[in-house]
Amino acid sequence: MKYLFRRNTKTIQEIYSDFVEGRLFADPSYQRRKVWNDQDNVRLIETILMELVMPEVFFWTADRNPDTGIASTHIVDGQQRISAIVDFIGGEFSLNERDLTNDEIKASCGKKIFQELDESYKNKIWEYPISIVVIDSECTIADIKEMFYRLNLTNYSLNRQEKRNSKDSVFGDKCEALSTYDFWKKTKLFSSADAKRMKDVEYCCAIYILANEGIVDQTNDKKINNYYDDYKDDFDADDKLKNKILEAMSVIEDILDKTTISFVSKKAQMYTLFCVVFKMFDDGKSFDNFFEKIKIFVTAYSMFRNEFALDYEDDLMSAVYADIKKYKLASSEGINKVANRTIRFEILYKICAEDGEEVFIALKQITEDMNHLLDAKKDEKDQLEQDDLIDEE
Repeated sequence: MKYLFRRNTKTIQEIYSDFVEGRLFADPSYQRRKVWNDQDNVRLIETILMELVMPEVFFWTADRNPDTGIASTHIVDGQQRISAIVDFIGGEFSLNERDLTNDEIKASCGKKIFQELDESYKNKIWEYPISIVVIDSECTIADIKEMFYRLNLTNYSLNRQEKRNSKDSVFGDKCEALSTYDFWKKTKLFSSADAKRMKDVEYCCAIYILANEGIVDQTNDKKINNYYDDYKDDFDADDKLKNKILEAMSVIEDILDKTTISFVSKKAQMYTLFCVVFKMFDDGKSFDNFFEKIKIFVTAYSMFRNEFALDYEDDLMSAVYADIKKYKLASSEGINKVANRTIRFEILYKICAEDGEEVFIALKQITEDMNHLLDAKKDEKDQLEQDDLIDEE
């Protein structure tokens, strides 16, 4: 056996002290972000208060000061549990009654933060023994990252991007750095849950790939996985792709207002906007009136309903109507397929970079016609409700 693995126990008091004093930590270079919600945290503390067993954690001593004996120890597996314990002791959350399952704990500890617990419960927490697998210090950081990956390889709770994050990759580092820009907050593209589960990093992978080679199929993990492996040691060293993306972000940020934000904040539509802007860069197209063109398109798209069928004799009106319908369909199913990504891109690019004023007049007419149909449907519904009330009387 190459390395030795020892098992022992430490009390929460010992682990807490090591953590808050910086001797015990989770290395973000391969660890996932915090993903546990309030219920998860409360249920763990309840388990401890009930003096039931919790799963073992894995620690690795990476470095030790030979003079003081003080060691720097990684949490290889168990970050969520250790963080929950530390946060509770630090007063970060209370024991919400609706999340507690044990009647005795609920009656004695419900609604309380750690500082408000009775002395006996505080001591139960401090003295609680946690089982630890101690990984031999002879392991390298590369061994530890591989071990973390293997520990979570079949764990459904660790998603595909979190698993990728456990690998060293220059491409991955670039994508994670891109995910930290304020642009994503301004466009409201990612929820807090997305950020916790690294969905923002995964999306930035897609944008980097788009900037590098154009529209690709991303209905599975293969493409991003290949980039993590193929560009493990070097990617975009001159920042050419990064600067192209940042320039596109600036263009997209300029079109944000109350009309466009709901459209821009959809991941499929944001991807399409990047496609269009990148192509306009490559073709040397002007961005004059870009905001107004997008606004007119978005208004028509938002008002469009497949349940209504409009029939136009005019060829231009009929063609624009067909494009909106096709775009809507390509945005509703299989959104990451090459075909649907291409449909959205080609239609929006044509409208923003090639079409003339007559197309925007047509879009405004379609918007108006759809609005009339929606009003008529609402009036019909109101009339039916009023008739039902009369019948009841």
